[in-house]
Amino acid sequence: MNKKIGMIAGAVALAGVVGTGIYHAEASSSNEGQVQIVEEENITMEDATKKLEEEYQGTVKELELDEEGNKLYYEAEIIVENQEYDVKMDAESGEVVYEEVDDDGYDDRYDDDRNMEENQQDTTVENENSNSKNNLIAQEEAVKIAKQLFDGEVVDMELDYDDGRYVYEFELVNGQQEADIDIHGETGDILSLEVEYEDD
Repeated sequence: MNKKIGMIAGAVALAGVVGTGIYHAEASSSNEGQVQIVEEENITMEDATKKLEEEYQGTVKELELDEEGNKLYYEAEIIVENQEYDVKMDAESGEVVYEEVDDDGYDDRYDDDRNMEENQQDTTVENENSNSKNNLIAQEEAVKIAKQLFDGEVVDMELDYDDGRYVYEFELVNGQQEADIDIHGETGDILSLEVEYEDD
């Protein structure tokens, strides 16, 4: 009788240990889910652009999502009148953590190609190009167009002046797929779409 009671007590104790192990396993897996939720609470590229353009009263020329250590940052180039700002923003809080003014970079890196294109064209076309930036579609609209073509997260965006026109250049990622999309800055037409598959 005492042996049976001892065996039953041992079985109950063993069940308690196993049950506790299962509980801890479930708890740890639920904690992993919470970490992912925190990571997904980062501000979007569209919101980051809007925040930066409002704060600096300028135009975001390039924006890229980058990881340093365990944190994500948006790195941006912002054009304010004739100056270019290189800015790093915390992707979770939206706080600007680094800023540098590039005094001589704006004209050299942004306008040289544009000026060369305009100088090669006649006066009528030149006047149209000088006003073309006022006719740009909103960045939010360009993002929507890109996401209709490829369902992914925008990790890089640049507004470029190329071949006499403004072009939104996007890089989107979805799992192992990566897409590069160029969209006409004024008409919203798709200029190019390239999808690549990354191998592990």
